[in-house]
Amino acid sequence: MGGEHDSLPALLRTWRKRTKVREIQGLTASGRRAECLTQRDVARLVGVSERWYGAFERGVEAAYSPVFLNRLSSLFRLSPAERQTLYLKVLGHPPAPTGSVSAGAVSEIDVQLLQQFLDNQDPAPAFATDLAWNVIAYNGALLHWFPWVSVEVNQMRWILLAPEARYQLVSWRRDWARPLLGRIRYERAHHPNNEVLIRLERDVLAGSTDVREMWELREVADSSPGRLRRLRLPCHRGREVAVRIVAMRLMYGESLYVNVLLPDPAGDEDVI
Repeated sequence: MGGEHDSLPALLRTWRKRTKVREIQGLTASGRRAECLTQRDVARLVGVSERWYGAFERGVEAAYSPVFLNRLSSLFRLSPAERQTLYLKVLGHPPAPTGSVSAGAVSEIDVQLLQQFLDNQDPAPAFATDLAWNVIAYNGALLHWFPWVSVEVNQMRWILLAPEARYQLVSWRRDWARPLLGRIRYERAHHPNNEVLIRLERDVLAGSTDVREMWELREVADSSPGRLRRLRLPCHRGREVAVRIVAMRLMYGESLYVNVLLPDPAGDEDVI
């Protein structure tokens, strides 16, 4: 796992030192303490011992798990390229794909061009998904708003099953969960034999009693781009932010969507 400037230890130190303590919820920042995370901080936040993480940062080889690498990627807010580099240096292969609806859909597009387009939307968070809401690319602004994207790459599973989503997505049941369950029902009707969508439906229903109860309402919904929604995110220090989500289907990939979250100051004025 070695090499000089771009060795794993050098990269890990760089990523750790650029992660500011004040950006991490639950850590107290004061004086020099606000500059960067220590190895002890990282170990506690990803759930390992300080000695264990110290060995990892020194490049000691061991059977490191994808779960650990995902937690580290989320903590350091690694970009997709950085996360892939971490996997390659530690495990010798990139992160496993989550399984897209159409295996050929991603290969048909210019991934670098798609990433450039998303990056150009900065400072607005932007991301691309396949038909089953697997996030296949995103920009740095989205990672800053939603650090989970480097760990849980399915948008629908996070929204419907993650406990923190119910707090961070204002009016979670009315504005997020019910409309998105309607989207799942809509796509399932259009793709009744699609195994990825079948598995998604099964997983979200199995994961939450509330989701099962809302599913029984049998609501159907197509996309509703531009509708005002509100977020309450750690990166905004809990202040509610209003956004309008612009969703676009790519011409050369029917199962690929680009989503841009446009902050709406006028919507913020209505927040009490």
